[in-house]
Amino acid sequence: MSVSSIPPNHDRMPKVTEVCGDDADVLALSVVRFVAAGYMTWDVACWDAAFEGAEKLLGSDEGCRFVSCVVGIVRALRAEREDEWSFMPATCCRVTGHECALVALLGRGRRRLWDEVGRGAAEITGRAEAPRLVAAVRAAVEAMDAAAGRLKPGSQGRPEGAVLH
Repeated sequence: MSVSSIPPNHDRMPKVTEVCGDDADVLALSVVRFVAAGYMTWDVACWDAAFEGAEKLLGSDEGCRFVSCVVGIVRALRAEREDEWSFMPATCCRVTGHECALVALLGRGRRRLWDEVGRGAAEITGRAEAPRLVAAVRAAVEAMDAAAGRLKPGSQGRPEGAVLH
């Protein structure tokens, strides 16, 4: 097959910058990836890396709270989703379809579109309802919004030169 006959964007996974609306989304995706890798490998270093990164960016209190909320989301996914979940390594610039769906779900939560969150959570889990995932997204919204304010370029809380994506 020649290059000219390959359809544009054929099987191309989107980039983090195309999927995430802000640095709070990027940080949440990174934490999800570290936590998922920890579950997959049973290596606590993965979870430690999630905490280390969030604490470096947000401070120890806010960073721990942020990671805890995201862990709640991953635990809800593990409890309510029957099928496999695909994810990329934490530092990868590409995003799987499952990760895209989760970032979109978090975005609807941050906009307080709770009916859409309920439908999206059900779709992600493959169930009629996913109350645990909905509750986890609700719990994470405040921490994500606080992180978004802190991670804005030029904000006092953001480390000099820190670019998340």
